[in-house]
Amino acid sequence: MGAMSKSGGGGGAENSSRGLVVTGALTAAVYVATLLFYVRGFQGYSRLAREVFIWLAVLPLLYLFWRGYRIVRDSGDRVRVSTVVAFAAVFCVVCALVYPFHSTDVFGYINRGWQQVHYGLNPYVHTVAETPGWREDPMMWEHWVYNPNPYGFLFTLLARLLCRLGGGSWWATLLLFKAVNAAAYGFTGWLVWSGARRLGHARPALALYSFLWNPLVLLHHIANGHNDVLVGFTLALAAYLAVTGRDVWVLPALAAAAALKYAAVLLVPAALIYVFKKRGWKTAALGCLLAGLLVAAAAAPYVADWRQLRLADIRDNATLVDNSLHSFLIHVYTNAGRLVAPLAQHREAVNAAIKTALRCGFVVFLAAAYLRFRRRASAERLVELSALVLLVLLCVASSKFNAWYMAMVLPVALLLPERHPLRRLTLLISVAQTLSLTFFKQAYMLNYFVMVLVPALIVFRQVRRERAAADLSSPRVGSSS
Repeated sequence: MGAMSKSGGGGGAENSSRGLVVTGALTAAVYVATLLFYVRGFQGYSRLAREVFIWLAVLPLLYLFWRGYRIVRDSGDRVRVSTVVAFAAVFCVVCALVYPFHSTDVFGYINRGWQQVHYGLNPYVHTVAETPGWREDPMMWEHWVYNPNPYGFLFTLLARLLCRLGGGSWWATLLLFKAVNAAAYGFTGWLVWSGARRLGHARPALALYSFLWNPLVLLHHIANGHNDVLVGFTLALAAYLAVTGRDVWVLPALAAAAALKYAAVLLVPAALIYVFKKRGWKTAALGCLLAGLLVAAAAAPYVADWRQLRLADIRDNATLVDNSLHSFLIHVYTNAGRLVAPLAQHREAVNAAIKTALRCGFVVFLAAAYLRFRRRASAERLVELSALVLLVLLCVASSKFNAWYMAMVLPVALLLPERHPLRRLTLLISVAQTLSLTFFKQAYMLNYFVMVLVPALIVFRQVRRERAAADLSSPRVGSSS
């Protein structure tokens, strides 16, 4: 019987490994096809051709990700981490070579870096359109040319460094930006895997797989070069430092995240509460000092012109109504106004009311979350609170939402227990957001419904069924033995 069990286990391991290898090979083939399709850029194809192709890429990737997830989940420890990592490395290299085909935000990053390196301009003060001769400069692209730089000081400093290293070669500079994202992708995978092991999760390889093989991360952040993966890395680092007891560095890591993109600043109060309660005021003060020094060093090249910083324009860009719950609600109302004419005249008032309600609701939620956390602060609960606050901010409260924002919250959420509703919801939304590469990105109402509300409904129903099953299986008080 022992021999049969051992043999069966070996067969199961072999089948699981073979299944994951086949899934990985097919996934790599889709990414290679994407590389070949866009090898000359996206301008050479009609919109219809691009739409047909991306559906033929996205749907197989979603199926293959689901298939691989089931293999890793059901195999226990039989799937080798090396297999997951090896295929992820292949995916990463291929996607890094893909020409940005969906968003040209990375071109905007180069614009802001080159403004500093070649023209000596502060991108928080001067827009690209105000740069002398920018249209004739091969390093500058027409991307958000009338907006001041919307990113944090640390990312702006990084953009300057990469453009300097690129030496005036646009292609070399693009590859440098992608190489930084690829490095963040790899290090984040390690933090997720190692953190899951430290927390005693049953299947750390599943958390690793969920990040490294995620098509949203590979296509939006490696292929298209979005910088949110850097924020996800620094937030995962902060969580890992808390989990491993290196508490003095938690606040500097969060400061780095906030200096890349501002959303992470909302997690600083909770981290300060955690460090103070666990380590005392001296460690908390040292952490604050280190965080302050990091932010000051990143801000130093830019704040000399503080009177000219175009803060109002930066704020307006951050509060645009696009692809969010706010956008979903106001588009529902607008379409209702086309059917019931009197509603149309109140659109602006309703729009303002939605924005106010979402923001006020978020402030109340945030205060309640902090107070609840303060009563029982721990590393595990800091991870949970971080994932919750970011998910609610991005998917509920913010008037502006883009699919690639999910890379900020996904790594932290993957450090939660496997069956945690928040981890399941974040993962499902992130995978569903891969559909944003299709026409869903511009399909207002449909995009938020399919890529956020439907995943939320699926997870809600799963949790409700599980709780009902648990209630049925638990012994009843007063029942006969």
